Amino acid sequence: MNIGRKIIIMGGSCSGKSTMAQNLGEKFNLPVVYLDLYDPYAVPAGKERDKRKQKINQVIQDTVKKDSWIIEGIYEWYAFEERLNSADTMILLLSPAYKRLWCYIKTCITKTKRHGRQGFSAKNFRWDHVWYMVRKKDAPYDLINQAIQKHPNLQVVKLKSYKEANKFLKSVQLKG
Repeated sequence: MNIGRKIIIMGGSCSGKSTMAQNLGEKFNLPVVYLDLYDPYAVPAGKERDKRKQKINQVIQDTVKKDSWIIEGIYEWYAFEERLNSADTMILLLSPAYKRLWCYIKTCITKTKRHGRQGFSAKNFRWDHVWYMVRKKDAPYDLINQAIQKHPNLQVVKLKSYKEANKFLKSVQLKG
């Protein structure tokens, strides 16, 4: 399969977005933006959160002006339309919730570091996040499906398991 050079990667918590972005970035020498690095809700309310909100929008706006990039993460309230309008490929990771939950727990137990940022650990394990993953759709799939309908020229790659994602990584090529 051939994909474009402006890639957005979306999916639920622990679906493999960061891993996919890192692997594609390394394989094709593309710059990667991990939106979690700018998550304003990872810090207490106040000036730092406001700075992060401004920063995340600026990073996205600067990135989408470039010829090639990968942006991973949903954060639909931050420059979502700009990303969709600029991207030529969306990779949607749809691993089942129970597998993503296991990944979260395993990562917390092993204290795995996640792509240049602090990973999950027993210290920051959160039951509310588990509840969020199990009880609610932790990705706005309705919004994503509307975006797909609204952007018919966007190439969409849906991967329904970690196994499919790994197979995709081995065979994928860039267009042109």
